[in-house]
Amino acid sequence: MRLNEPVSPVLSVHRILPANLNGRDWVCSDLHGHLPKLLEQLRSVKFNPLSDRLILLGDLIDRGPHSYQTLQWVLTTPWCHSVIGNHELMLWAAVQNPELTSKRLAMGGAWTHSLDSEELRILAEAVQTHFPLSYSVPTDIGMIGLVHSQSPVDDWNEMQHIVFSESLAKCCTWAWSRAYQHGEYIQNVEAVVSGHIGTDKIVIRGNQLWIDTLERTGQPTLLSAKELLDLVRSR
Repeated sequence: MRLNEPVSPVLSVHRILPANLNGRDWVCSDLHGHLPKLLEQLRSVKFNPLSDRLILLGDLIDRGPHSYQTLQWVLTTPWCHSVIGNHELMLWAAVQNPELTSKRLAMGGAWTHSLDSEELRILAEAVQTHFPLSYSVPTDIGMIGLVHSQSPVDDWNEMQHIVFSESLAKCCTWAWSRAYQHGEYIQNVEAVVSGHIGTDKIVIRGNQLWIDTLERTGQPTLLSAKELLDLVRSR
């Protein structure tokens, strides 16, 4: 990126990962700068970087002690992927509109005080390049959808065709009304997994799960794709 070049005001809406035929896929949510806790959990499940993948549900930054290190680790680790959360969205948006800086700082962004404007711009471009609003992850027992706060659609197939808009970004990263609608299923996907809403235990509504447990329990939830699908099918 050239010096002071504007960041594009468009995010990737949806990406589909290839099937992982050789290892396990793991999902974790809302690290908020607590990279050491994630690494400890990866060790506990004997994560194999040669065959396994890790997909994160956004909110990698703010509040915790290692926001910059967490973001850089995710951006530079080839077997790690992430959707964009509302905290990354605010980082990206505030670079385009500096009037949002005070809101970004109020959300836990004081760690950026050590960065100059060009370093922030580079981070915003990296977030835009690497983090879509949603992922689809194929498994041998069905497709899993991943989005930070909730599915913006009733039919997951629509994610492949939706055009980016500000309202779509907000729905994917801020809204959580579906977490309070009992028994609702998203069509054409086995499960949709989100974070965003702090909870002391996993919330399940139909085939939707919310797994953001760090704030309430002190530990992030790390589950394999199989474990996530088993939770939905056991309902």
